Amino acid sequence: MIHSGQIEADLFELAPCGLAVVAPNGQILRANQLLREWIGFRGGAPEGQNLSSMLVGDGSSFFASLIDSLRQDEPAEEVFALLQRGNGAILPVYLNAVLRRGASGVGRGAETVHISFISAWRRTEYEAELRRGKRAAEQLASIVSHSSDAIVSVDRGGRILNANFAFSDIFQFDRAEVLGAKLSELIVPEQYREQFEKKLRRAAHRPIKGEIVRRRRKDGIFLDFSLSLAPIRDESTGETVAISAIYRDVTALTRAAEHIEFLLREVNHRSKNMLAVVQAVARQTARFADSPEAFTDGFMARLAAIGASHDMLVSRDWRGVQVEELTRIQCCELIESEESRIVVSGDLIEINPRAAESYGLALHELATNAVKYGALSTTEGWVELTFALDPETQTYRFSWREQGGPPVEPPERNGFGVCVLTRTAPQSINGESRLDFPQEGLTYTLSAPLAQVAMSGLD
Repeated sequence: MIHSGQIEADLFELAPCGLAVVAPNGQILRANQLLREWIGFRGGAPEGQNLSSMLVGDGSSFFASLIDSLRQDEPAEEVFALLQRGNGAILPVYLNAVLRRGASGVGRGAETVHISFISAWRRTEYEAELRRGKRAAEQLASIVSHSSDAIVSVDRGGRILNANFAFSDIFQFDRAEVLGAKLSELIVPEQYREQFEKKLRRAAHRPIKGEIVRRRRKDGIFLDFSLSLAPIRDESTGETVAISAIYRDVTALTRAAEHIEFLLREVNHRSKNMLAVVQAVARQTARFADSPEAFTDGFMARLAAIGASHDMLVSRDWRGVQVEELTRIQCCELIESEESRIVVSGDLIEINPRAAESYGLALHELATNAVKYGALSTTEGWVELTFALDPETQTYRFSWREQGGPPVEPPERNGFGVCVLTRTAPQSINGESRLDFPQEGLTYTLSAPLAQVAMSGLD
């Protein structure tokens, strides 16, 4: 990387882009020929003028924000701005800025900001001009070295001629490992190498922009990039002497897109399952209801229970729920401030979406019955709710035991709640259940293979 003190005066003056050295308050300390022409000082010197006043809009605020970012070691790369030209016209530019401390001529420890301006209208042409000659290429290298994208140049055989610091940081290779190595062997997975070699051959004749590719870091981790390739031509002969490659990391974007696609498939799957569950609940509730009002009350309460479980799953992107949290959601709305009367203990694991639906329905039926007829219908009753994992049999057991309530009598007929507890809940997780009515309090157990209940990915 070439610092300002190393740049010859003629390189600074004749650079094919606007260059300026300014103080942190925006005062121009030095400007090259092209920038002077842009801002209306064709024959004079703009030194002492304030650059922020030449930026359209709130230039002072914009420049202060830029300085703050630079002082926090946040590089200002490809920042779009509108520059007021001397003739009154507006010139859209992209600027790159670097904060330097202790630069020559401004005092030890002083801060200066080195800024390059590239006309947005002629950006493509300007980038080609920057490559003319060795000195112009060095000027461009100082900008490239600060890029957060991995930038590398290779010969027509694919061997690396040069690479910026971001390339080493992203792919985790030392510079000694990079220079001279074949790019395809260094970062391209074997199954994509033939395709990459074809791209290099095409790029020797014309640019290739923004293709999504997968590349491998030194540690074997795969990342996704937007890859742009372009020929680097000899100025005198026009012959392609090298090829530049720019890798912009888009891993987060591609992973997000994949996850969205997965979620859309999952929503379709879950919607069908939900409709089936709602239909079953509606049929069974209607079958056991004594009146239209009883059907409406029972059906709406069960829909609310299903909705509560699904709200939890949606909030966690269908990645499962903690069984303790599911218990709290399904039971607290029924007993409100008397939450302590349900004592939860045992192995409180994370369960998968299918188990959450089954446990949610079972908990709703048990809690509703307890509030209406069982232990929670009096002030003295309580419930012991235990979750137990048996490591030997790899089963997970859910136990509900009521105590302190009124004497229990078996129901004269089995309603929808009994159907949910003894058939629907266990069948959905390949489990077994038992519902008993001892006089001292209702008891219920639901056991299932751990693999059917525990969260190990979406079912």
